[in-house]
Amino acid sequence: MTGPAEQGYAAPLRAGDAAVALPGTLPERPFGVHFRMARWKSLVVLIAIPAMLLLVQIIVFQPVVLIEGPADPNKPALTPLTIVATGLSTAITALLATILVSKMAKVPWRAVFRHTRTFDWRRVGVYLLGSAGLVGLTIIVTALIEPGSTGMGEFKIGASTVAILIATLLATPLQSAGEEIAFRGAAIPAAGSWFRSIRLAMAFGIIVSGALFAVVHVSLDPWLVSYLFVFSACTALMGLISGGLEAAMAFHVSNNVLAGIVNGLFAGGGPSVIDRAVGSGPGASIIILMVMNVLVVVMVWLMERAKRSNLTAPTAPGNR
Repeated sequence: MTGPAEQGYAAPLRAGDAAVALPGTLPERPFGVHFRMARWKSLVVLIAIPAMLLLVQIIVFQPVVLIEGPADPNKPALTPLTIVATGLSTAITALLATILVSKMAKVPWRAVFRHTRTFDWRRVGVYLLGSAGLVGLTIIVTALIEPGSTGMGEFKIGASTVAILIATLLATPLQSAGEEIAFRGAAIPAAGSWFRSIRLAMAFGIIVSGALFAVVHVSLDPWLVSYLFVFSACTALMGLISGGLEAAMAFHVSNNVLAGIVNGLFAGGGPSVIDRAVGSGPGASIIILMVMNVLVVVMVWLMERAKRSNLTAPTAPGNR
């Protein structure tokens, strides 16, 4: 195993960091490529994640199918039951992926969530607020610049709308955080295990994670597929910068919950519909969302840099 200096990477270790590095992890490498496994094991993990998601969804959605009937695979409706089923199935998949990658890499399950520090719930709260502000601003800007691309219909609040909003607030965070755990916390380190070079490992991990993330969203629209790759890459960079999944999870939750609330309020009192056909996406206006994703990465970088500066700043003699 080569050290950080040999690989041209300055590891982001701070005083006391090595003390909280988990057994089996590599403290000299950044989050996302901080543990290794055999190539055949990484292949098992990468194949298993989408396969488990599909299997779990088939099982969890059976009661929904019995109650609501089979959904249109090309235009599924976001009813309260489908929102809850999606959240539960993704959360279960994330749990299974965490257990699997922990066993394959022989690392504690917590290594999926953080590296060289403890998991920081305060970070989650701060990034939830910061991400919510940027996501909300993006929704407003998109509606003003290209209102036809938002898919918004009539504003109406009925009993179905209230149920959709409650389901969104309760289940969408499970779905959003679950996707980050499975596709960034588990898939990227698995794919990165193919390379000793940190740069190659991270680049390959981001590409593979983005491809799997796009596949499970079953979209054929090139603009939406491009956006899914950008979204995946940005949340991966958030983990690399911050050393854990807090920022990525917070952003993903903010993004999906706010989008779900807006879609629910402007669906004419019924469920909104996801159109997955070619040409169904918002077109070039989706670049606005891509820019927002990049801005969130910049926000995370600035806040983490400020945090590191505060930790390394010398303490005045009178304040000791």
